[in-house]
Amino acid sequence: MRIERIIFVILLLTADVGYCQKNQIQVLSNEKVLGKSLVDSIVFKGMEYVFPDRIHETFLDTTTGLLTVQLRGLSKNGKWLDNSGKIIQFDIKNQKVLWSKNIVYEANILQQFNKTMIFSVGNKSSCLDIYTGEELWEVKNNIYFVDPMENIGLGYKFKNSSGFTNELEGIDLQNGNVLWKRDLNREYGWNDVFYTNDSTMIIVAAGLHSININTGKGWDYHSVTGKKDYKGTVGANAAGLALGLLTGAFAMSTGHNLVRDLVSNTIVDSSNIYFASKEQLVKIDKQSGEIAWKFSFPNDIASKSSLILQDNVIYMVNNGVAFMGYRQIDFGKPFFAAFDKQTGKQIFLTNLNVKDDPILSYEINNGAMYFVFKNRVAKYSMDTGNEILQKEFSKENFGELKYFVGGNVFITSQNGDLLNLHQSDSTKLFVFTNQSKTLSLDDQLSITKSIDFNEISIYYQRTKDFKFIAKDKNTLIVNNEGKSIAEVEATFNASITGNTLYDTQDKSFIIIDLNKIIENK
Repeated sequence: MRIERIIFVILLLTADVGYCQKNQIQVLSNEKVLGKSLVDSIVFKGMEYVFPDRIHETFLDTTTGLLTVQLRGLSKNGKWLDNSGKIIQFDIKNQKVLWSKNIVYEANILQQFNKTMIFSVGNKSSCLDIYTGEELWEVKNNIYFVDPMENIGLGYKFKNSSGFTNELEGIDLQNGNVLWKRDLNREYGWNDVFYTNDSTMIIVAAGLHSININTGKGWDYHSVTGKKDYKGTVGANAAGLALGLLTGAFAMSTGHNLVRDLVSNTIVDSSNIYFASKEQLVKIDKQSGEIAWKFSFPNDIASKSSLILQDNVIYMVNNGVAFMGYRQIDFGKPFFAAFDKQTGKQIFLTNLNVKDDPILSYEINNGAMYFVFKNRVAKYSMDTGNEILQKEFSKENFGELKYFVGGNVFITSQNGDLLNLHQSDSTKLFVFTNQSKTLSLDDQLSITKSIDFNEISIYYQRTKDFKFIAKDKNTLIVNNEGKSIAEVEATFNASITGNTLYDTQDKSFIIIDLNKIIENK
């Protein structure tokens, strides 16, 4: 009954969502100068399309020229996202709004893959006509993964008596028909999905599950990747919100007292999959699902972790954290371990013996493993697992340490050239802090330099001929020789398709034709 009441409320909240408005939204367009050549000072124009509110997400189908825009405003103080907004389907070629639709973000999910648009409301998913917004078909299933090549969606069947079940269904997205069914535990959510060939996918959810996307058949490896009724203290920080761009680095939300993400990444070679959970580290034949070897962990020490393969050794960094909903909590114990790839034999397992001080980031440099904690950095041997060195950093002077900076960060040299931060000095480590500073550390963990955030640029995409490196709201376009040839008004959120750059800036969607820039390379 409780589930039914919740769904009833959701349906009330979204009662007007099915109504598609036409020609009631205005999108302003204008041509403007959005860049210049650094070779001959020629300016480049682009198109700016201004929408009625802040753009939350976009999907551009370049084959049809249709731009799907989700609008979502901010609170008056700018700190919170509005719960409601609009979906707008905009025809770029003809510069007109085809339709619009209300959306409640806590209850609705919009997904688009090529010409297929899936709109989920509560316990059902429907396919919308991309030209009219009208419903083509509906299923009692919340689709949240789509294979765009086979045009098949995956989601769990809903029953009025019990709510969402563990019965995973493959849905034909052309007509909404169920192609196959299979039991697959959804209790701790999905952690990852990847393909081992064109038709076979692996779902990481309470273990590993091989699924043929057309038939639903495959093997299962069951493992514990969460914990029920957890009573531990919840940390205040959100999970990984700032990591993406600076570190160069899919989960369903679960109940408030359900711990999830007690898993590692997966390593896949030509024949096997390597994977760690709360219970054990395993090597599994990716075709048959047979376990080649396993290493069992002591109770309650393993949590969210990372596996690294080097030569014939699998290294494991156990962070000592997990997630409850989208909040990070302390869980398990931080440790550093190594195992023989062929046999699974433990080479070492070093418990870092630090309570409530999880590993925030790691990096391998010159044959040693370095770890970042909130106020210290530690160096460990990759041969023995023994600590070599550690140093504390004053919070008052530097703020809290956050993570090692990834290889997509650039700085400007004294002569004005852009240099990759790591390549500028490969002997150094670079650690980002919550004061938006990057600390340069030598092999003795001494600070050699502090770099402000406004001094760095983010390398976010490359094509055959160019790299795109952003700083603030501008992007430098750099050729293969490392020479900056043009500058355009675009952020590191921009994407490049063919010879066209697309960017979203607040209420504006920007389109810049790069052909003139290419001609002047």
